[in-house]
Amino acid sequence: MSIFPSRHERLAANDSVAVLGLGRFGRALCVELTETGTDVLGVDIDIEPVQALSNRITQAVQADTTKEDVLEDLSIAEFDRVVVAIGADVKASILTASLVLRLGVPVVWAKGDDQQHAMILEQLGVHKVLQPERDMGRRVAHLIRGQASDYVEIDPGYAMVKMATPKQLVANPKTARQYKVIVTAYQAADGTWVHTESTTVLHEGCQILVVGPTKGVEEFSKLK
Repeated sequence: MSIFPSRHERLAANDSVAVLGLGRFGRALCVELTETGTDVLGVDIDIEPVQALSNRITQAVQADTTKEDVLEDLSIAEFDRVVVAIGADVKASILTASLVLRLGVPVVWAKGDDQQHAMILEQLGVHKVLQPERDMGRRVAHLIRGQASDYVEIDPGYAMVKMATPKQLVANPKTARQYKVIVTAYQAADGTWVHTESTTVLHEGCQILVVGPTKGVEEFSKLK
């Protein structure tokens, strides 16, 4: 056995993320992480996505993540954060997540293709289960129903929207209280975002961030 650390071990020691599964979600995640300065190990059983990412992320490897010895060879246990991005093959996703958890990785995220898949991953002990298609569908639904230009569900029952300041709020600054929401920030003329204060005066059309209970945020975002 070599006394020198493998490339995977060196990568793991560099505050990196391992993404297991390079479908559309996994590839997009790898590229975004890389572009924001994070070293990424991307792994997939198929060679095509591995080749597609070989020059775009720190390291891309073709391997079967449902085998424990393969995960050990990849030094997955040395990573602080691992994302199991396998979706369509539920069996492979569950087995991979189980093995990663067994290896003692501190933070494990996983993609669930549907509610049942997500429930099984949660029962395994995955720290954060993602359902990108469902979440995007809900986000778009909220955007369609109101005047918001962006919508983020912070937690079930609590959300944040980006929207233009409605006339009603300009005329009556207490309008937000009626909907049990708070205007936390506004976009200044130079494009920067500024926290609101008790003395802040908002102008119609100015972009603002509004947070509060989902129902209140939805109703507030319908104001014009």
